Parts: sequence; structure tokens; C-alpha cells
Amino acid sequence: MLAIVAKLKAQPGKGSELAQAMVGIAEKVRTEPGNHAYQVHQSSEDSDLVMIYEQYTDKDALGAHRENMKSMGVDLSALLAGRPELEYFDLKG
Repeated sequence: MLAIVAKLKAQPGKGSELAQAMVGIAEKVRTEPGNHAYQVHQSSEDSDLVMIYEQYTDKDALGAHRENMKSMGVDLSALLAGRPELEYFDLKG
């Protein structure tokens, strides 16, 4: 099982809009085979910081997710202040 923490920094004042866009995406992602979690969080200290917690069965499920994101035509460039920061984890217990 793999987990990903994605940190997305929004353009100033666009954090709530970014969070809402990600909630809409989350509804679709949660139906993907091999997805076990896709949770959207907005920082209580910095409203322009959104964190996504994702969990997948394996690398194949993660690869399929990436392809699905491309096919959905997700374009958040108008909301993002830069590239998302991604951290990968292996579930240990």
C-alpha cells in the first residue's frame, strides 16, 4: 500500500477555490480501482495551502490514477502558485 501527501499552494486568496476544485476531483478519484483514500484538507493557518492525502493499493493503481487525471483534463494552473510538492510513503502498519 502506498500513500502520497501532496501540498498545493494556491494563488493568493484562491485557497478556498482550489480546495473546492479538489473536492470535486476527489469524488471521481475515490471511484478508481485501487484507490483507498483521497482526502482534501485546507490549512487552518494558511488558507492558501491545500493538502491532499492519497492512498493506493500499489504502483499500478497510482499509475492508473495519473492517467485518469490526464484524461479528466484537470487544469488548475489558474489557481496554483507553483508545482505541487509530493511526498511518497509506504504503509507500515
